[in-house]
Amino acid sequence: MNNRSPISSAYFFYPEKNLLLLVTLALFSLNLSAQYSSFTIDNQSNRKCFNFELINNLIVVPVVINDSIQANFILDTGVRSTILTDNTQTNFDLSTCRPVQIIGAGIMNEVEAFVVPNIRFTLPGITADRLSIVVLKEDYLHLQNHLGIEINGILGYDFFSQFVVKIDYEGKIITVFNPDNFRLRKSYSQENISIIQGRPYIDTRVTLQNGSKLNAKLLIDTGASHAIMLETDSDSTIYVPDKHIETIVGWGLGGELTGELGRIDSLNIKGYSFENVLCTFVSDYGQHIIDKIPDRKGSVGGELLAKFTTIIDYKNKKLYLRKNTRFKSDFVYNMSGIDLIAIGNDFKLFKVIHLIKGSPADIAGVQIGDMILAINGQMITEMTIQEVNGFFRTKPKNRVSLLILRDQSLVKLSFKLAKLV
Repeated sequence: MNNRSPISSAYFFYPEKNLLLLVTLALFSLNLSAQYSSFTIDNQSNRKCFNFELINNLIVVPVVINDSIQANFILDTGVRSTILTDNTQTNFDLSTCRPVQIIGAGIMNEVEAFVVPNIRFTLPGITADRLSIVVLKEDYLHLQNHLGIEINGILGYDFFSQFVVKIDYEGKIITVFNPDNFRLRKSYSQENISIIQGRPYIDTRVTLQNGSKLNAKLLIDTGASHAIMLETDSDSTIYVPDKHIETIVGWGLGGELTGELGRIDSLNIKGYSFENVLCTFVSDYGQHIIDKIPDRKGSVGGELLAKFTTIIDYKNKKLYLRKNTRFKSDFVYNMSGIDLIAIGNDFKLFKVIHLIKGSPADIAGVQIGDMILAINGQMITEMTIQEVNGFFRTKPKNRVSLLILRDQSLVKLSFKLAKLV
């Protein structure tokens, strides 16, 4: 018997060139309580700190599965079930596990997944025994190609619901506290949030470029690297500005997801105000989500959250914020028009997979399928995909020279970066 699961959504925006591209994963709500063990801090401690990697504003944490398999998971408030996206290392025998079907935005055919029970799942100093996780039959997302390191899964509500979680984006340190023993320092502001269907939401005030204002309930999404995303079908007030890019805003289980990248005039979160904010506009998305929140307008992601040391308290429905040195930094993006993925065993080969029509790179003659070998005279074999894309996020009018491999021939191209929105 097939189990068709209601859909929830997680958005993985990764600003590799700060085009804030969206990697969309249609996820679901499952009753996994039959064989469920919550996370606890080892040795009955009240707190635990561990390091994480920050890649394109996404939090990547080290985990160990069944005491033997080391993996990297994205820490994501936007998902409820723990998801293993890549089963090649674990090699679970899925034939004995309960199947579920995933349906969602852009998915023409149902995607197969399985519930695997009795997993021992550990982070540094934190353990869950007998955890049930959802395993995709195939790695449909290939997150590692977009982030340039091995990514094996996504961890969300199972983790956040058990602790007060402090995310120090600058220091790249996560501290988890036992909720009953947490004491807040006075240097943090306090915001009320709501936990709806396992996800945190915050009320904000958005001013669009045409002057329209709206009160927007936004998902607090650590698994999205954008600053803000608005769902245009959620409110007739939401206006896509005249100056915007029509582009692929992401890839997911259903393939490409199109939308617009533009700016809003301002975003206000209680006592904090941000101006000229980059915004991804997505239309016709909510109709695919079975458990969509009626007054949800979109989400805030890592590019905005990373301007703070952020503390999330699910139990008491609080968000605590303290500004860091990134607070006043501008919202910037890729000004070349190139979308890259990292391929090869060590993710050191960089391939063009999309070009924005009329962008500097497009006009200069860059083509989809080109392999970039060098930028401004520097070979990029020792660079990460973040470092490569950093060349495209410097300043308008900065010149970028590329050495490209195309059809076994070397091609040299040059262009100046330009503001596209």
